[in-house]
Amino acid sequence: MQRRTLTGKIPLSLRPLAFMLALAPIGCGGGYSAGGDFLGATPGGAQDIGLAREIIASGGVPTLDDFTPEGLYSEHDLALAAPAPCAKPLCIDTASGLDTGLDDDKRDIFVQLGMQSNIAEDEFVRKPLNLGIVIDTSGSMEGNLPDVREALHTLVDHLRPDDRVAIVEFASSANTIQESTPVSDKASLHEAIDEITTGGTTSMEEGMMLGYAVIDEHVQSSTLSRLMVFTDAMPNVGATDAASFKAMVTAASALDIGFTFFGFGGDFDASFVDQIGHLRGGNYRFVGAEDVKPIFEEELDFLVTPIAYDLKVSTAAAEGTAVSTVYGVPQIGEHGSGELFDVTTVFLSKRKGGIVLRLDGSNLEPLVSGAAIEAGSVTIEYETPEGVVEKDTLSMRLPFETLPGPTDALLPTPQIARTLAVTNEYLVMKRLCGNFHDGTLDLVDGAARLEQAIARLTSADAALSDENLKREIAMLQKLGQNLGLAVETP
Repeated sequence: MQRRTLTGKIPLSLRPLAFMLALAPIGCGGGYSAGGDFLGATPGGAQDIGLAREIIASGGVPTLDDFTPEGLYSEHDLALAAPAPCAKPLCIDTASGLDTGLDDDKRDIFVQLGMQSNIAEDEFVRKPLNLGIVIDTSGSMEGNLPDVREALHTLVDHLRPDDRVAIVEFASSANTIQESTPVSDKASLHEAIDEITTGGTTSMEEGMMLGYAVIDEHVQSSTLSRLMVFTDAMPNVGATDAASFKAMVTAASALDIGFTFFGFGGDFDASFVDQIGHLRGGNYRFVGAEDVKPIFEEELDFLVTPIAYDLKVSTAAAEGTAVSTVYGVPQIGEHGSGELFDVTTVFLSKRKGGIVLRLDGSNLEPLVSGAAIEAGSVTIEYETPEGVVEKDTLSMRLPFETLPGPTDALLPTPQIARTLAVTNEYLVMKRLCGNFHDGTLDLVDGAARLEQAIARLTSADAALSDENLKREIAMLQKLGQNLGLAVETP
């Protein structure tokens, strides 16, 4: 059967799913490798909280739309202390802790779903790229143009001869700068990037449609096809609603074309992109002035490499407790609840990511079995890019030597203590930033909560000597200043 392309007359939103192509295995020689330091995995959607960091660094207070728990988790290597041996591209294991949530002062059970892979970092080679670069050159991007150019130059420098790339720009309308071509003449690509100028309105819909069209005919099972959009995400011409863009990228993902948004500038609309970035094959990153090298030199190959689709998590809480909240699932409201939820895509990563379940820990007695708190089980199911369905059932178990008292914490390893410190960092940021913007911030209570969050991060850093935790401490201290809180630091 002849494959219909996006450049034909059938609207993108009506393309049949039957044309979806299977992806070949990832790794050296087309297979999965063993040996060396193994890579991790992170859910799609937000890959950082860079926008919130930039706002805080500039003296502001981010809104709740400016950061997500999955973005924060994805910045950290949240490796478990002793995960089971991993023999698959994606392995998920559990670790549990008992701690007080700094958002509501309730002591609860927190269960981390840790993600790792059997793909060795020193042997991994990504598949060739069929890449469409779509650049927002509207007037609002003028101040971001130097960073965009630097990012594009770095990206081109790290493409391989077996990759192919097309470049599209959009402002009031869209224009193809470079038709899809193998990456053989990088000098001409760099020249085209240097000639980019800004001005006009923002027709992002037209730009993305053209970008999809110029790479569509080159989709193959032996390549990774992906649209990359460099933008501040403020469309004002054509479609401006997230629903229209969701329909577009959903239809393209059915043809095995993934997408990555790279956000620029303090006005970047992270909330708009977050509504799109959680869809199948999608992720997004905020690009600050210091982020170009780590993103485009160190992380590019992983941002474009999915290792699992349609991850479904079903929880069966033991009698006497229940899952109250899930942290780290993009747009959880669209993807289920604590009992059953899904993640559309999991990407390969240099860091071992995670999802955190929160269960009622107010009464532990019904959960005690021997020398452990048995909170129930989790069933994991996902599909590999090759179409193989993997399934596993894991326990939510917290061993103890002495049963914790009514207010005691129980953090069996420094690794779970780190994960819960980062989780509480998110919870405190969410509470304090939310209260600040709705005018209900209590300065004394806010300072106390912030001090406790910093103390947990400091304790975790002392145990693990983690530079990322030091960065979180510095950010929370700056946030406290911005909020006008008198915070005493350890």
